[in-house]
Amino acid sequence: MTSAATRTRLAFLGGLTFFLGVLAALLWGLWLIVVWMTAANQVPVNNLMIQGEHHHLSREAVRDSVLELPEVGNFFALEVDQVQQQLQALPWVYQASVRKQWPDTVRVYIVEQQPVARWNYNAMLNVHGEVFQATAEQLDLVSLSGPDEESARVLAEYKQLKKFLQPKGYDIAQIHLTPRRSWEVTLNGDITLLLGREDIAARLQRFVDVYPDIDQRERVAYLDLRYDTGLAVGWKQDEETDNDQKRGKKPDRRA
Repeated sequence: MTSAATRTRLAFLGGLTFFLGVLAALLWGLWLIVVWMTAANQVPVNNLMIQGEHHHLSREAVRDSVLELPEVGNFFALEVDQVQQQLQALPWVYQASVRKQWPDTVRVYIVEQQPVARWNYNAMLNVHGEVFQATAEQLDLVSLSGPDEESARVLAEYKQLKKFLQPKGYDIAQIHLTPRRSWEVTLNGDITLLLGREDIAARLQRFVDVYPDIDQRERVAYLDLRYDTGLAVGWKQDEETDNDQKRGKKPDRRA
């Protein structure tokens, strides 16, 4: 007869074998699922949902940018951060958020750059005074220029000068901050105000007070306001004075 100890041992071995069999089956199934999920082109991204208000950025540009990623053929291998970096490299994208939605959809929400000025003739400034590279010839924007690290300061100064000059009938076409941090403001009509680095508000007030009394204002090229009192007037050159200046010294325009 089989002893009780032997029966117990056989029962234990049978149970262990069954448990190991079940565990092996589970591991095998899990491995098959992993293989299926990570197999190339097994579950491609079939839907790209683009959200956000866009005026300069086309949906085609967003789609083409995402399709450039080789991982787009595998929904599970595609990394959200990678898609986000790819989209934020587009010229008109200020910020992009990306999330995946089971089983084959990628949702993209894009905040577009809001241009408020042209910068250094080949770039733009957004509402935060940050420089970004983009072109849009149809936009009628003020032209700002200066050292790139001073872009936010130039934009802030433009807003202050506009607030002062526009109600008085003067529109700003261009503002330049020189390497010596001296301000030059060009008004519509191609009149440049040389304001220097200090007492900007007082010098602008002097311009507003004096300019209407200047004869032949249409011939004024620039007004140098970098004096404690008064100002200097530079006249637009006609053909005769241009020929004279070619033979002599040009007028001094201090930076």
